[in-house]
Amino acid sequence: MSKLVTFFRVKFHNVFHPHTKGMISVHNGYSLLFLFNLLLFFFAMLFFDPRVAVEELKLILFSESHLVTDYIAMTSVGTALLNSSLMTFVAISICYHYRVPITGGAVSAIFMVTGYGFFGKNLLNFIPIFLGVRLYSYFMNEPLKKFLLIALYGSSVSPIVSYFAFNDSLPPYFSLVMGYGIGIFTGFLMVPMALYFQALFQSVSLYSAGFTSGMLCTLVAAICRMFGLTIELRTMVSQEQQPRLIFMMLVLGSMLVGYGSLMAIKKKRLNMRAIWSHSGKIERDILRDTGVYNTMINMGLMTFLLVAYVVSIGAVLNGPVIGAIFCVIGFSACGSHVFNSLPLLAGVTIANLLSVYTINETVTVTSAIFGMMLCAVTNAYGWKGGLVVGFVHASMVLNIDFLHGGLNLYNNGFSGGLVAMMIIPLLDLSKQLWQKSADQVPATQKEKTQTVSKVQESEQPLVPLDQTEGKPKFSEPVKVLKPVAPKKHYRVGEWE
Repeated sequence: MSKLVTFFRVKFHNVFHPHTKGMISVHNGYSLLFLFNLLLFFFAMLFFDPRVAVEELKLILFSESHLVTDYIAMTSVGTALLNSSLMTFVAISICYHYRVPITGGAVSAIFMVTGYGFFGKNLLNFIPIFLGVRLYSYFMNEPLKKFLLIALYGSSVSPIVSYFAFNDSLPPYFSLVMGYGIGIFTGFLMVPMALYFQALFQSVSLYSAGFTSGMLCTLVAAICRMFGLTIELRTMVSQEQQPRLIFMMLVLGSMLVGYGSLMAIKKKRLNMRAIWSHSGKIERDILRDTGVYNTMINMGLMTFLLVAYVVSIGAVLNGPVIGAIFCVIGFSACGSHVFNSLPLLAGVTIANLLSVYTINETVTVTSAIFGMMLCAVTNAYGWKGGLVVGFVHASMVLNIDFLHGGLNLYNNGFSGGLVAMMIIPLLDLSKQLWQKSADQVPATQKEKTQTVSKVQESEQPLVPLDQTEGKPKFSEPVKVLKPVAPKKHYRVGEWE
């Protein structure tokens, strides 16, 4: 009996204490992720109706699913949660099978799959994108583990598959083959384009794959319009407030902050200053630099911040909004935290207040939440740079969905990439001009300094030399400056 107790004690100690050796291991990290997935599944079972669950899941799987298709409005809260938990389980299982290291990027990719599970992503439209990335790794003779996170990030183009595969205007079998073929080809192109576009953002955008998805979907939408196939935008969103979802998010945030704080204090590793001074760049993720416990606290604080923002402006916590919150919770493991996100949130909010849109519409709320992917701008250019970028992002994202016809789930990622490429050079220019003006000395002060120096040099005595060596009697004056009292200032030509 004692051996059995010892076995379970060691087993559960390894699961719930992943930072014992100073690094989060693959096994322990995935244990925490599976616990998060189990929490989602528990709330799904708590909220859904088993009598209509199968029919509602079929409705989700065979819908066109392009923007904006709120699965809560289409079915119910419980079924949407069930689809999200199913997609989360698939993403975690794939990463665990290929032993992907637990980094901020991996956590962000998994949480992004969780978020998209509420509006647009399901198992049927995810598979072709994954197969396309797998095909690329096969042709390039590279392990799939190297590109797996791009497959998870890039699955935001999943509506391409559903739109063509389940389009009523096309023959059934032809549309299915066409949709899956386009999905596999899109996944194949996703990897090289995502690797290339990452260098364009100067590490200020946490989601380069969102820009890649937008470019691919814009190309597909343009070809469709060229052949007369119209892609109409959808606005299927729930207008009913969901107190159950608010309760679920508060429970999740409390668990993250509570468990992270408890373990960080116990292990003497509480260091939130390292979180708040982080650069916010994706190549230096918070999870790797500060540890799992501090990262969990940061993720919980961001959960509270976003839920409070949504409730305070009177917005509805529907599928797209809660999906955006889950995505930003994932960003909190890469570089987003409260202090570098508030200027961006303020900039987007100011833009929404001045625009023709109301501040609590779903499209404006999601633009404010997703704008935090540009959090590295605040660290690099200060809160004023964050305000400017947030303002520009809000104006851009509200007018860019026509380009891709709603086929890209991460419309804000596409907008964020464009904003980064346009605004960052201008912020660099303003920073250089400011430094140049600060380094310049007034002309009158320069002339005064030069005149005083010349007078000091002319008053020095000549030094005699040894005449036996055949040298001149006097050499050049030695420049020995007379010490001047530090607190006294001289006018030009004035001496003691």
